[in-house]
Amino acid sequence: METNRAKEIITLRDREKARQSNFRSLWQSTADLIFPQTFGISNTVSVGSELMSGLFDTTAVEEAENMASGLVSNLFPAGQRFFTIGAPGQLRDNAEVKEYLPYLTEQVHEQMFNSNFIAQVSNTIHYWVVFGTGAIYSDWTRKDGLNYRDYAIGTYQCLENAQGIIDTIILTCPMSARQIVEKFGNDESKVGKSVWDAYQKAESRENTFDVIQLVGPRENYDPNPFLRPATSAPFESFYVQEKDSKLLQEGGYDEFPFAVPRYQVIYREVMGRGRGTTMLPQVRTLNRLAKDYLEMSNKWVNPPKEVLESFEGTVDVTPGALNYVAEINSIRAIEMGSSGAYPVTKDILEYRREGIRQGFFKNAFEALTNLTGDRRTTTEIIERLKEGMKRLSKPMGRLFTELLTPDTVRTIRLLVRNGVVERPPDVLAGAPLKIEFINPLALALKDQQARGGQYWISALMNVNEQIPGVLDNADTDEWARDLGESLGVKSTQIRTIRKRDEIRRQRDQDKQMMQEAGMAAAAAEGYSKVTKAPEPGSPLSGEQE
Repeated sequence: METNRAKEIITLRDREKARQSNFRSLWQSTADLIFPQTFGISNTVSVGSELMSGLFDTTAVEEAENMASGLVSNLFPAGQRFFTIGAPGQLRDNAEVKEYLPYLTEQVHEQMFNSNFIAQVSNTIHYWVVFGTGAIYSDWTRKDGLNYRDYAIGTYQCLENAQGIIDTIILTCPMSARQIVEKFGNDESKVGKSVWDAYQKAESRENTFDVIQLVGPRENYDPNPFLRPATSAPFESFYVQEKDSKLLQEGGYDEFPFAVPRYQVIYREVMGRGRGTTMLPQVRTLNRLAKDYLEMSNKWVNPPKEVLESFEGTVDVTPGALNYVAEINSIRAIEMGSSGAYPVTKDILEYRREGIRQGFFKNAFEALTNLTGDRRTTTEIIERLKEGMKRLSKPMGRLFTELLTPDTVRTIRLLVRNGVVERPPDVLAGAPLKIEFINPLALALKDQQARGGQYWISALMNVNEQIPGVLDNADTDEWARDLGESLGVKSTQIRTIRKRDEIRRQRDQDKQMMQEAGMAAAAAEGYSKVTKAPEPGSPLSGEQE
């Protein structure tokens, strides 16, 4: 039974890998010119071998790294929170919730920044930029605590569910015999004959074997999260040693443990396409131009020569060399036009380089680099940075929904389940948490929506006198609260609705009391005027006498 299941998984992997063949060819071409750190997608490359021998211009390599670094620094600013945790609207003003969520936000950030999260997610984003797909795994162990692992492009295949969401991944990774025995058991029946035989000999313990891991939804699982074993969890996990078709381990996860962001997805394709794959034709052209330019430069510095047969010896082309000839023009350079138009080619080369820089959104992350002059207002600087960030609004949607949100939710659940942070209050049991990202990139992308609300309120106020009551169309209270959240204001700094209403009631009461006091003072003054004694000689003075 275990052998059959192992063979089914191997067959599934082989089928999906075959469907991936065109992508693998595209990825290898992209890796050769833009991401040489990744190798072995389709070509077999020895460890430690030179990876950039075919590159004559590294602009694309550098700009892809710059884009990935710019994204990481804007998504996860050093020393700052990059998200807040909110509750559904009906629980927003609950006292326990208001106290717990800021604590949870602080603890989750601390645990993530103390782990290998930044290092691993940086790799994932680099793959996402260049190839269009990345994959990062998250877990928690007693030994290592919170742990993340990025997987290289070409080592996995993915499957989507009916909603177009990736919910299955098939990984193939080499492991040494020693690693397999340490992880899955010290016995032939647990690791397979080939691995066990290699492990028995000291000289072959580091021999590698392909291990396949399949993680996907389990059809029938136990809904009780407290009593079920891992083999009854909502997501199943299988490890298979490929050479012996040996099922090494069966387990499971409470939620999908991988986040698989995609840059752009074309109809009927599961894997994404990134900036690197899109820019590949331009990068290929630039690389050829750089090669030609290098050859042209060499020809201009040391041009091909015509040498008469009457010249004896070898032409000396070292600086300051003297070549003695019997007749004039025994040695001369071939017409320089045959060496190419050097200045024109140089300009074309720089034009192509600039196109690749813009293709990797250089200005989005270096909005101030090309500014002229030495004095800029703070407002201008902020506006230029926001403008650059907005250029990334289209590709960023998937990065937030397919990487940051699922990975953050998974991390929160791992920390709560393993007792690293306190469990939420009962009122939050089963309630969905709202992850609000407040990093510079998220805030820049939300800026347009926030400005739209501001323009709308301002416009309504301008016509309110001509059209009385038009401002009633705007729920200004909700707009003000949403604006604060979208701008990254801490939830503790936004008053609860109850407290806000109490302030308003107190203000109304104070206003009413002042009005009543004013009315009383006016009444007293009027009474005093009609009740004081008549002046002597007045018509009333005689009557009173």
